[in-house]
Amino acid sequence: MGTRRTMKIISTTTKMLLQAAFDEFIDEKESANSAPDTIRSYRGVFKQFKTFVDGFDEFDGVDVTCDVIDVGTILKWKTSMLNDGRNPNTINNYLTHMRAFLYWSMDKTYITPRFKIELIKAQQEHFKEFTLEEQKALIDKPQRKKETHFGEWRTWAIVHFVLATGARASTICNIKLEDVDFVKREIILAHTKNKKAQIAAMSPDLYSALKQYMSTADFTGTTYLFPEIGGRKLTTNALRLSFARYCENRGVEKTNIHGLRHSYARSFLLLSGGDSLTLQKALGHSTLEMTKRYANLYHEDIKESLIKYNPLDNLKKGKSRRNKMQGSD
Repeated sequence: MGTRRTMKIISTTTKMLLQAAFDEFIDEKESANSAPDTIRSYRGVFKQFKTFVDGFDEFDGVDVTCDVIDVGTILKWKTSMLNDGRNPNTINNYLTHMRAFLYWSMDKTYITPRFKIELIKAQQEHFKEFTLEEQKALIDKPQRKKETHFGEWRTWAIVHFVLATGARASTICNIKLEDVDFVKREIILAHTKNKKAQIAAMSPDLYSALKQYMSTADFTGTTYLFPEIGGRKLTTNALRLSFARYCENRGVEKTNIHGLRHSYARSFLLLSGGDSLTLQKALGHSTLEMTKRYANLYHEDIKESLIKYNPLDNLKKGKSRRNKMQGSD
């Protein structure tokens, strides 16, 4: 009688605590020199996700392991966020961050089998750029008085900088004095989201604004163009708070500094007739996808501009005017 063999099912899943896996994920991201803002976003979203999962009855007092996370977990998280009234675009932002970590966990076989994480349908939000009236209020020069705070001059110069270059807040905070060349009228933007250094042209108005701003304070002891008082590096959070106060003091309700970047993009597209390729380079987008979002949102404005200034119609208008003039002779 032959020996009976039994099949032993071996799981390919590696048991790993969810928190431990996330810590490993962050270690890898930091060693790959991921942007600090990106790391902070990962941490913030993971904290919310883990709090949600820890609230399941079956995990009461038990550390959650990666292998229990499945597509059903994600569906419940989506539903929970929608029920809490979260904006669909915000939910998709959270899902995108968690998806990066969870797909990484699947690659490590901490989570098996693999599953797909779908974003929810969300209406595309129109960018909240500043109106021309609001922009004019923001670029109005501070009074040259001793009591005028350095922070006001700094924010005034930053407003000019963003409206002239479309730079992000994180880029602004990292610009050093040595990056500014008043002779060549160029600024090196070494700290960008795609980690590719850019050179921004210094327009005449930006040149004038930076010169006036730099004449208001002593930059000895700092290496940064827009430092904190005391010379320390300005943080993005401090910049946003400073900008919000600046807007409120000038009677402008919008206080999101990123809106200035959108204002730059809108103006650029209108004046250039919709030149997305050049705008992509100016904004530092890795691909055209994000730039196309701007172009699509402002399509009607661009269309009117293209119709108004297109060569064919203007050529015919010129011919018509000449005919009228000849007929009047």
